[in-house]
Amino acid sequence: LQPIGLFDLTVPFRPSQFTPFILPTLNWVIMLALSLKMLQYNSVATMTMFKTLGTLLTCTIEILYFKVQYSQKAKMSLGLLAFGSAIYAGTDVGFSPIGYFYATLQISSWVLQTFIEKVATVDSEQTKAGVTVIRNILSLPVVIALVNITGESSAMMELMQRQEIWGQVMLSSLFGCGLGLGTSALYKYFAPTTVVVVNNVGKCISIMLGSILFHDTLSLLQILGLTTSLGGSFFYGQEEKKRLAGGASSSGNHSK
Repeated sequence: LQPIGLFDLTVPFRPSQFTPFILPTLNWVIMLALSLKMLQYNSVATMTMFKTLGTLLTCTIEILYFKVQYSQKAKMSLGLLAFGSAIYAGTDVGFSPIGYFYATLQISSWVLQTFIEKVATVDSEQTKAGVTVIRNILSLPVVIALVNITGESSAMMELMQRQEIWGQVMLSSLFGCGLGLGTSALYKYFAPTTVVVVNNVGKCISIMLGSILFHDTLSLLQILGLTTSLGGSFFYGQEEKKRLAGGASSSGNHSK
């Protein structure tokens, strides 16, 4: 895969490259653990609504703190995305105090991850694949510590004995590696808000695919909500392309 640029490990690894990714990796593993706890108490609709709140919070932080200039159309597109998520979530939002507690922690961790990983990835001299390798290596001790803290070591032993699910684990690991490569590329070239919008698109598509694979019929209101959310994401993407193109042409003019 290296010749076509999908798994480029041509940059040598150095200890100094690992340090900036310690905090993002620690937060990443904690975020995933919170996602599992969040799933125990909340419906998919509730999780979708919290994800949308995370998207809007990320954009607000960029505008107020980092002074990023988004066009009025881009803001309206995010509003359309949020409106679509609200339509979908309104069909199945349940309230669980402990569930909302974990959801709030998870989304806070997710928004924090968006910014700290963006900084670490942009400043790194490593390739996208190299960054993925660094994150995976650093995540191992964190995962092992969490397994021992939560008392899941027995479950790990059971996993090793159940050979019939090894293929599923390997497939999950393969897709996880692909996700890492894709995430590194997004953080390298795009703004944090764009990254979370892409995550939102992935969530919507996952819901639609899940309904097909598991024969779970979506209501017309749910379909309308998902379609509206995807439409908002599409329009935001068009505005972001204009913003990036404008920034590139401006840099070119300055260099002349």
